[in-house]
Amino acid sequence: MWFRLAVLLAVSLAVTPLAAGGSPPPKPVEGAVVRTGAAPCGISARAGSLWIGVYETGKLLILDERNGRLEASVDVGRWACRVAVGPTAAWITRDRAGELVRVSRGTGRVERMKVGTGTFDVLLAHGSVWTTSYDHAAIVRIDARTRRLTRVYKHGLYPAGLASCAGRIVVGHGRAVTFLTSIDPSTHRMRRIDVGTAAPGWPVCIRGVVWVTTPDSIVRIEPRSGRVLSRLHVGETLAHAAEGPDGLVWVTDKQHSLVHRLTLEGNLVVDSFAAGPGAFALARVGTSMWVTSFAGSDVRRFDHQG
Repeated sequence: MWFRLAVLLAVSLAVTPLAAGGSPPPKPVEGAVVRTGAAPCGISARAGSLWIGVYETGKLLILDERNGRLEASVDVGRWACRVAVGPTAAWITRDRAGELVRVSRGTGRVERMKVGTGTFDVLLAHGSVWTTSYDHAAIVRIDARTRRLTRVYKHGLYPAGLASCAGRIVVGHGRAVTFLTSIDPSTHRMRRIDVGTAAPGWPVCIRGVVWVTTPDSIVRIEPRSGRVLSRLHVGETLAHAAEGPDGLVWVTDKQHSLVHRLTLEGNLVVDSFAAGPGAFALARVGTSMWVTSFAGSDVRRFDHQG
């Protein structure tokens, strides 16, 4: 009962008119609910398929991106989470195992690389595979073709999420850390971008601007200067952000199992809606958005009505 009240309260507090005299776009409609096994975690869309790391079952699921029909399933080991998919392979993190797993898209062959416990995120950018070890304060760079480790960067504790924006790699951090790390991949130069609030864990690049979630806020940052453009308090356990098919930015709120929709300026919450237990990761496919239910056992498709 208390949880339902908390959700209703969060929704009522979050809704803000889009503009004086304006009306918000219609809320998305839940178009599909696809069972995945317990704790679907990361999700990526590529070449007509959804790639989902399922944390408790240790499966990499490959689904039809339109209807969620199962195309293939690969055993990668328990604690499978974040997924990045390239032209020849998918890469999956296993945080407690300290592994990055490569699955060939051609043969299904599985290769494992030890990168340190707390393997948090994975990103394909600038011809490299990038991953973070939260526990060992390491940002690891791997040659995507040879699969050889090429560099380990050290810049602050608890490196977390990864994004590529304006030619730079942007790294989030957890716990009491209050900055992002920006890496020039050609010179390896690192610099600090102060966010002004703790645990800016999950950066993402939206239209050339870095958006990063903290536990209770979302902050927009100009990636070259590091200037904070906006800051908005919303929710309590924000996770991921992504631009939706409705021209708004969707932000998941794990604790309240919600998605908040924000304007592109990051200064208004248009509305919030229920999105499955522990709403976590997002993947856009055409006019729809898929959301993983990390506290549940499914992935859900929400369709834009515009």
